[in-house]
Amino acid sequence: MTTEPEHTDPVPAPAPDLTIPLSAADARALGDDVGQMAMRLGAVLHGLAQLRDGGANTDDLATTVLMSNGLITRLEGIRDAAVRQHAARGGSYGALATSMDVTRATAQSRRDTLLRKDPSEMERWATDGD
Repeated sequence: MTTEPEHTDPVPAPAPDLTIPLSAADARALGDDVGQMAMRLGAVLHGLAQLRDGGANTDDLATTVLMSNGLITRLEGIRDAAVRQHAARGGSYGALATSMDVTRATAQSRRDTLLRKDPSEMERWATDGD
């Protein structure tokens, strides 16, 4: 018989590393944007954890909003640039609809609306890196 108290708390697992697989060529093409995107994603994931834990204060929440907005804006630019290039390369509305998880008519409307406008600043950033 032991006098040691029984250990009932599970041992917490170590925090996983987040690995984003990129080829050397991809990393070169992205340059400093790799670090910026990773920083924003990390901040957003931290904000999500705080939201789930209920431990966020107003400054934390404002940072989550700021980083989320920056990430969303860039992701929208990437998506719009991809839609524009998909059209330029003869991509079908059906394939676009599948990738967007919408109907063909919705994909056609979204693509046609996008093509009537000049590329946004974030769309240019996505294609030029500037």
